[in-house]
Amino acid sequence: MIQVMLLLTAFVAVSLSFWILDHTWIAGVVVLVLFLRLLATKNVQLISSVLVVCVIFSIRFYTWQQNARQVMQVTPYVTQKQHLLIYSDEIKINGELLTFKAWWWEKRQWVNGYYRIRTLAEKKTLLQLNKTKIWDVAGKVLPLQAPTNEAQFDWRRFYQGKNIFLTFAVKHYTLQKVPLGQMAWRGRLHDLRQALRSTLKVLPRPLDWYSATLLLGIRLADADKTLADITRLGLLYLFSLSGLHVFYVVKTLRHLLKLLRLPKWLEILAVLGVLPVYAILGGASASLVRAVWMCGIKLATGLIKGVHLKPATIWAIVLLLELWCYPALFYQLGAQLSYLLTLVIVTSKTSLNWLFNLKLNAFSAPLVLYYTYQWNFLTFLITGWMNLIFEYIILPVTFIGAVIPFLQNLAAHILQLISNGLTLLARSPSNFVLGRPPLIMVLFWLGVLLWLQGSSKKLRWSALLGMSYFLTFLLLRYPLSSEVVYFDIGQGDCTLIRERFSRRVILIDTGGKVHFAMPNWKKYPTKTSGETIVANYLLSKGITQIDQLYLTHQDADHVGNFPSLSQLIKIKQIIVPAGMEDLPSFKRRLAKSAVAPKAVKGVTDKVRLSDPHLKLLHPFTRGQGTNADSLVLWLDFYGLKCIFTGDLDRKGELAVIKKYPNLTAAVLKTGHHGSKTATDPKFVRQLAPKVALISAGQHNRYGHPNKETLVTLQNAKVPYYVTARVGMIKFTEMLGHFSFWNLKDN
Repeated sequence: MIQVMLLLTAFVAVSLSFWILDHTWIAGVVVLVLFLRLLATKNVQLISSVLVVCVIFSIRFYTWQQNARQVMQVTPYVTQKQHLLIYSDEIKINGELLTFKAWWWEKRQWVNGYYRIRTLAEKKTLLQLNKTKIWDVAGKVLPLQAPTNEAQFDWRRFYQGKNIFLTFAVKHYTLQKVPLGQMAWRGRLHDLRQALRSTLKVLPRPLDWYSATLLLGIRLADADKTLADITRLGLLYLFSLSGLHVFYVVKTLRHLLKLLRLPKWLEILAVLGVLPVYAILGGASASLVRAVWMCGIKLATGLIKGVHLKPATIWAIVLLLELWCYPALFYQLGAQLSYLLTLVIVTSKTSLNWLFNLKLNAFSAPLVLYYTYQWNFLTFLITGWMNLIFEYIILPVTFIGAVIPFLQNLAAHILQLISNGLTLLARSPSNFVLGRPPLIMVLFWLGVLLWLQGSSKKLRWSALLGMSYFLTFLLLRYPLSSEVVYFDIGQGDCTLIRERFSRRVILIDTGGKVHFAMPNWKKYPTKTSGETIVANYLLSKGITQIDQLYLTHQDADHVGNFPSLSQLIKIKQIIVPAGMEDLPSFKRRLAKSAVAPKAVKGVTDKVRLSDPHLKLLHPFTRGQGTNADSLVLWLDFYGLKCIFTGDLDRKGELAVIKKYPNLTAAVLKTGHHGSKTATDPKFVRQLAPKVALISAGQHNRYGHPNKETLVTLQNAKVPYYVTARVGMIKFTEMLGHFSFWNLKDN
């Protein structure tokens, strides 16, 4: 009965965490279903025990949430003379940017932080830091920011799962020694981890990052490409420190201790002492902590006569312990997969390897699809083989290569061959984009899989599972609704137009960042907003191809993202203002993209577009792709008239309404991000828009939107929305009905 009680309590507690912290109605429904199942047992002792524990957890979640809200509601403020305890291995330097996780001594809480390095000499000094220090700092305290676009990665939720709610932007600092105290021993362990990282960094590639990843849980920046291939194949769980690694550590340690002929109880105590040390050296990720706790409890209870806990019972205990410490733990995909797959492993009764691997893939697929929107069919075929290769080749070769100097080159060569093989597999046409399934479908799929474990009608339930996947695919890839999406792309422009059933997918501009000249030591690689915002949204909707990409003019904040976007989303045709296709700057971008030069077309308003709902109003003549040459597009979106003007200036706007005196538009995308150089009052009066949308970045250096533009809109009684304030904006049409949506109000 204890196992049933703990498992039910664990399931209810996880559901309660989502319901209380997120107010998700689906989580509330799950809680209700679980309680009904609990009541159906008619076991008073079981019911009362589960209810008591769940009430205690509910209080914990509620108080944690109130504290989190109070902390995050802080308005940004400047603070002086504060002290941050920063472990040496928590410091990351990439170009001019130093990032860290720190313990804020005065506020007694963990924070994320960053500092922009001023000189090359300072960078060299910081790179040599190998000891835990207390930093005496001054800077700005900021709440963690929520995503401003649908399907954008939610860093705020991710860090909430680690009980982190604030960011500290350091402006000035001095370093101090760590005083001896309760955190001194942890500091020494973190310093040891940093020393090991420095040692492994000089190993030949790819042994350096294999050893850093598999032994210390550190992902080096130059391993992103290989890790991306591993992720695409659905094998990232192998390279995340977790149960398999803990198993090897414990097995190896116990074998060495047996050679010393120690009593079993002393041997177990020694292992129990090493496990928390290994957790810190391994980076203390949720999956590693879970594995260490489970192994520790199993070993500890083995010392108590007559006590034998089943693996599922230990799993539930560890889940409740970790959830108590980190109420938002399951905001992270890593934690969700770690606990789910571990439960499948400890409760599986099949002895067939292929069936066991199939079961693991089936349970992980719903979560992977929900967070990454795609699945690789090779994962089903290679999981079993990769488990063996990982267990008998990758792990031993990595460990041996890391500790035996004269075998380093051989180990690196073997690992390079494996990496090359993974790259070939990842590039095969086996990756399938489904899109983000509705959360209710994810829960349905997991529920059916759980039901299948004890059902005698497996064929019928399996058919239902397959049919639901197929219907979800149809609804995601061929939706019944159409949409116009205005991305919050920062200081730039990007708009998506998608017709129902995905008959036509059009993108107007891609956004991009204006790069200023800087020395090489300041530069650092980072993903573009085209990858993290635009591509993420497109893939979440099952979109893998853009029919036409309209680039309104040559400025980087309108076209800079298209090379990186084209590596993830196929672009059939690019349309630019005539003359821009011959510019050297555009040709350089085109060469970096996956788009063939023949797919680029320069146009003027004399060209008739292939889409009957879209009309090209400007430019009138061939130009150089400047603001004055911007494409002006007019869209009839099922009766809703929309206009897009790029960065066209007032002179150009007046020329457009002079040539098209009957032009009107219900939705005005203001030119040049709300600059006073655009949005002429005469232009606004003729269009008579019902609403104006302004795409501008938060705290941008140009002061957009300009007060003069806002006054123009106010005088014309046109309500306006700025993406910097409300985030992504959408118009959706379905069966002749329109809905307006922005992220702030939803």
